[in-house]
Parts: sequence; structure tokens; C-alpha cells
Amino acid sequence: MKKVFIIIPVIIIVIILAIGFSLNSIIKSGIETIGSKAIGAEVKLNDVNISLLSGKGQLKGLFIGNPEGFKSDSAFMLNEVRLAINVKSVFSDRIIIEEVYIDAPDITYEKGSGGDNIKAIMKNIESFAGGKEQADQKVEGKKSEESGKKIQINSLVVKDGKINMSVTALQGEKLALSLPDIHMKDIGKEKEGTTISKALQQVFAMVNKNIITAVAGSVVDIGKGAEEAVSGTIGKSVGGAVDKLKGLFGK
Repeated sequence: MKKVFIIIPVIIIVIILAIGFSLNSIIKSGIETIGSKAIGAEVKLNDVNISLLSGKGQLKGLFIGNPEGFKSDSAFMLNEVRLAINVKSVFSDRIIIEEVYIDAPDITYEKGSGGDNIKAIMKNIESFAGGKEQADQKVEGKKSEESGKKIQINSLVVKDGKINMSVTALQGEKLALSLPDIHMKDIGKEKEGTTISKALQQVFAMVNKNIITAVAGSVVDIGKGAEEAVSGTIGKSVGGAVDKLKGLFGK
């Protein structure tokens, strides 16, 4: 009888560990598979380590590539993303993520006459969300918002981000800029939560807004510095390139 009582806790621990490992595997597979489809570019994740007991953990080595038509190797490189998930909510219709903390992301902003990579990603996410909604309507006869898992993100923080700006008008030269810090609250808190694709749309829209703010300010500074420091024929050439650059951002 004593042996039975000893074996039961061991079995429970093994089950918990098995669920924990499979949870990390499921999260990794989901991010890479769904992320790639939604973004329209390769998404890779090196490792996921989230505790089933505390709900806290990290995503390590998240790589987000660029949609077709862009030359940069990646759009986003995130070395570490810290997460805190409400474990109980995993078994409900709405998964509550208490916090997402993205530390020092490396962002490549590529812009040419045809547009930029961040907006292209946003457009792909919007298209993916619309296509999924139509598919859900055909299969289930109702909107995607009314079916499937929803999510809620109580806090999302992006700190110390770096932007590598690649613009055609700069003729291959890149500029390193600082991304203004981001703090978003209560994503999907209203009603019954939001879909993953709609949450992604909100986050990318905010990232895009902060990138444009940083880039636009830098373009103005570049123009002033170039015009003051260089004169003559070279000055006119640099000034012309700066004017083209300003034109791309509506400045």
C-alpha cells in the first residue's frame, strides 16, 4: 500500500513534466507555423522555456524575416522575450498574458519607392486575418471572433530597441537609430479577448508608428547636418539625396 502512495506522486510529477515539455513544443511550433503564415515571411524560434507552474518564461532567438521584394536579411531579431501567463486561463477560451517584455529588439526598417517592409508585414497580417475569418464563416457559419481561442495581453513593453534603417535614397548606406520605448496595456481586455492576428495588428501598428517617429526625426537632422557641413557641387548632390529621402517620408 505504501508503494502505491509513493508511486502516485511520481506519476503526477512525470505527467506535469510531460505537459510542460509539450507545452513549450506546442508554443514553438505555433509561433513558427502561424507566425510565418500571418507575416508572409519566415519566422524561426530557437527555444521556448515556460514553466507550467508559474506561467513565467522566455522565448529565445526569435527571427522574423522580410516579405518578398525586400533585400534585408530580417525585419526583427529578438534575442529574448520574457512572458508571464495566467496558467489557469490556458484551459479557458481566453488566454490571459499578464506581461510581454521585449528587451533590446533589433529592427531593420527597409524603405524604397514601393513602400516599406513593416507596412508590408502589417498588410500581410491583415490579409491573413481576413482570410481566416472568411474560412471560419464557411466552416462554422459564424465570424472568427466568435470561435476559437482568444488572447488578452495586460502589458506589453518594448525597451531599448535599435532600428537599422535601409533606404534606397541612401544608396546602400544604413543608419542606426533608437526606437522609442513602447508600453501597451489591456490588448483584448474588452469583451471576450481578441484573436492573435488582431493583437499582432495592434502591436505592429504601434511599432510602425514609433519607427516612423524615429526615422522622420533623423531625416530632418540628416538634412540640416548635410546642408550645413557640405557646400558646392557635393553639397547640392547631398542636398538632392536628402530631399529625395525627405520625400519618401512626406517631409
